[in-house]
Amino acid sequence: MRHTPNEVWLEILEKLSDTARQDVYLHQAVPLSITTEALNIAVPSAYTRARIEERFRADIQRVLATLIGAQCALILTVDESTSEDSTDLEETQHEESLNQLHDSEKTSDRDEPASLTQSETGLNPNYRFDRFIVGSSNMICHATALAVSENPGRDYNPLFIYGGVGLGKTHLLHAIGNRLLANQPDKKVLYVTSETFMNEYVESIVNRGSAQGFRTKYRTADMLLIDDIQFLQRKEGTQEEFFNTFNALHMNSNQIVMSSDRTPDNLENLEERLQSRFQSGMVAEISMPQYEIRIAILRQKCRDQGWGGVPDEVLSYIAEVVTTNIRELEGTLLRLIAQATILKEDLTLEFARQVLNDVGTPSPIRLRKTATSRGIQTAVADHFGIEIEDLVSQKRTRELARARQIAMYMCRELTQMSYSNIAQVFNREDHTTIMHACRQIEKTIEENDEEQQTITLLLNQFR
Repeated sequence: MRHTPNEVWLEILEKLSDTARQDVYLHQAVPLSITTEALNIAVPSAYTRARIEERFRADIQRVLATLIGAQCALILTVDESTSEDSTDLEETQHEESLNQLHDSEKTSDRDEPASLTQSETGLNPNYRFDRFIVGSSNMICHATALAVSENPGRDYNPLFIYGGVGLGKTHLLHAIGNRLLANQPDKKVLYVTSETFMNEYVESIVNRGSAQGFRTKYRTADMLLIDDIQFLQRKEGTQEEFFNTFNALHMNSNQIVMSSDRTPDNLENLEERLQSRFQSGMVAEISMPQYEIRIAILRQKCRDQGWGGVPDEVLSYIAEVVTTNIRELEGTLLRLIAQATILKEDLTLEFARQVLNDVGTPSPIRLRKTATSRGIQTAVADHFGIEIEDLVSQKRTRELARARQIAMYMCRELTQMSYSNIAQVFNREDHTTIMHACRQIEKTIEENDEEQQTITLLLNQFR
């Protein structure tokens, strides 16, 4: 009978293929704990985690299901201290060097470019192709993205992906980068938002000594993935810099992938020469998935999060009610689970209808009351036990900064206010502060389930 995490991990490794058992990244993993719900494994770096996620998660999860049960999830935790505990570290590094030489099939004495760490690439290892549900609404976009990840810089360069908010554009961008690095670890892949690109460009102007470093960073990338390109509109200086970056990459057959909420020709405040270049490659649309795919997405979310026992009729109901975007779809599922847990209720169809304020014929989720910036500020201030005056002040304590960003995000989600209008009600001079806050909260929602529940409960006061 298996008792310890080590015993379970060793048994898992024994049941994997010969190739997996010899993999250097798996041998850097250290089992921490085991319960009926999860096996927690520590790895020394985000890059190691990404490699295991991409190559072996499905196989490990399959073996884990037979040993412990289908409800038992694999959790990979980055802990840099485990690198000191890894067995035969020098041998591991030697094997990695041999693998890189074998992959590149080169025998020259010149130095190979150093691989970037996960934080340097900007990639989220959880966004992979095997976690992307494919249907008629995104089939062409998915196939094109997959082709680009396998053969970058060839047929579809640039690749321009467009569609509404929360439909999976960002997921595909990360998946492209993760797949390329899984196949060719020596490639230099960069994922950034257009806001990050602009901020770094501005910084390079302010600090003249960093201008060359900025250009080298972006113009030597093997693949540049840039999200929300529409935010370059009206940024003349940044457009000029991106135009030159685009040309440098394209001239060297380095892959460029962009996402936007609209087609290139609808980016009205973008220079024509940029619009022309964006349309010179493949322009692919991603739209809201049909009903059956929405159910599949919800089931995938349940598997990924270990949410067993959600009735199919509840998932079907959510898929009927939410027709806006995937983020709202998954958020609604989380809201139901969170409220059922808090209220200690069974997650039934009747309970789902009550929570969604819709007993009877399903219809899109609506607001319970008109959301205003003042109402949102009051709700957030009450929740965190702070004063509204502090919330809109320039104070920067950790607690205030967190509450302030949540309130800014809620204003964007629940009202029709522009970034500039939100900046005004929070006494901020620059609308990019609001954009950054929204980005930070979206990232938090993706990565932290506890924070996700807090934000969902706050949003539910208005939905």
